[in-house]
Amino acid sequence: MKSIFPVFLLALLVAACGPSGTEVESSDAVAAAEAVPATATFTVDTSASEVTWEGSKKIGGGHEGIIPIESGTLTANGEELVGGQFVLDITRLENRDLDGEGKGKLEGHLKSADFFDVAQHPTAMFEITSVTPVDGEQDYNHNITGNLTLKGTSRSITIPANITMSGGQITASTPDFVIDRTEWGMEYGSGSIAGIAQDNIINDEVGLNLSLVARQ
Repeated sequence: MKSIFPVFLLALLVAACGPSGTEVESSDAVAAAEAVPATATFTVDTSASEVTWEGSKKIGGGHEGIIPIESGTLTANGEELVGGQFVLDITRLENRDLDGEGKGKLEGHLKSADFFDVAQHPTAMFEITSVTPVDGEQDYNHNITGNLTLKGTSRSITIPANITMSGGQITASTPDFVIDRTEWGMEYGSGSIAGIAQDNIINDEVGLNLSLVARQ
């Protein structure tokens, strides 16, 4: 019995593993708040910006990678970010923890209709609807609310972000955060579907991290 218990405990811990980060709830897409006049427009530097992702199975390991940013603009009023949008190129989604055949198979599956369906939806978008300053937090100084469009579905989320502006440049980076992929119609391997073996269940939660650099 003593030798079985640690193995059982380890199995429970592995089963409980999922992407790390702040859980972000989504709701129906919303219209932008009353427009704040913009005094400057900044173009996203796609070579210095990206979204990283992390996915995992309910039992077993996970994978991680990037989604390149195709284009985007941010608008500011004085020293405050007030709006903007950016487009993700899902066709160039990349896995960064596998090599060779395994890497190609995973990327191909993520781009298939089971997940992002790049044949029908080659891009995704985040459109800012409001930006709110936050005091007293170490990892971020604003909350950014916007409509995230994935696989043709738009939903509103609010994510924490550390925003700085200096020398004609805006940088915006987020702590790790987690969304529920099924809310954007990605239900493949979800534990909510009956009849799936435990070791084939893919966590509904997907970890994301955003890094943006935009310049005038």
